[in-house]
Amino acid sequence: MSGAARSASRGDSEVPDAAGWWDDRRVTSNAGYPVQLATLRWGPPDARPAVLLLHGLTSAAGTWWQVASALAAEGWSVTAADLRGHGASPRTLGYALDDFAGDVLGLAPHGNPVRGWDLVIGHSLGGAVATVAAARHPHWARALLLLDPVLAVDEHRHDTLVTGLLGELRELDPDALLAANPRWHSEDATQKVVAARLVSPFVVERTVRDNARWQLEPVAARIRSRVRVLAADQGKGASFTTDEGERLGASSPQFDFAVVDGAGHSIQRDDPERVVAEAVALHAALPSIP
Repeated sequence: MSGAARSASRGDSEVPDAAGWWDDRRVTSNAGYPVQLATLRWGPPDARPAVLLLHGLTSAAGTWWQVASALAAEGWSVTAADLRGHGASPRTLGYALDDFAGDVLGLAPHGNPVRGWDLVIGHSLGGAVATVAAARHPHWARALLLLDPVLAVDEHRHDTLVTGLLGELRELDPDALLAANPRWHSEDATQKVVAARLVSPFVVERTVRDNARWQLEPVAARIRSRVRVLAADQGKGASFTTDEGERLGASSPQFDFAVVDGAGHSIQRDDPERVVAEAVALHAALPSIP
């Protein structure tokens, strides 16, 4: 999301009480079935740690090229998925967060769902999807690293948000992206444009409108896996606010966050070295598995 689109997604409404929030199914599924996601892989195929990368709205698996390459060079097994409606993954009628989560829960490292992912890294929409998936299945991931995740979108701002996002789809130019994001590598701009050209206005609009109750803070508080959030610089249109971080830190001992000074919403493009260092440190702090 752009800064304008992200600011339109935030509001002043209170977060709903966590009690019963997920079980009462206020996030409804319009599709009701999972799809098989397209994936890209880097690194030794059977190695550990095994990490899953989940991109944001209008992106794709290939946009993770810098982070994926660096983690593979560390000996990690890296998988990046195209979310439904993106890249080479199937298009559907529904784009509720519950449906996105059902898709990624079907992905398991080396085909073995028992042990789960050592780490899942999710950006923006991918961070929201990882949050829902981890809340549903506590053994799916040992830890989450969420990059400026979108945990709250107020329904009364949907029209403004959709308009801003669709405007972004009409302005796909690598040179303009590099001018607006001077810390990006030229390949970041190219990959972002390639990915965005594969996403339709229908997918963008349904991802917003199929989630009338996009309020995931109480869902995040229920996750039992280790959760680390890297928030964008609060002066650069961050989606994740320090208020959210402080509330979640107070509600869960498994949660902490940091603000990446100078980074915009796409932290993995502005500061891929920081993301890789955080991933390595987060995994190193996990209890060892026999």
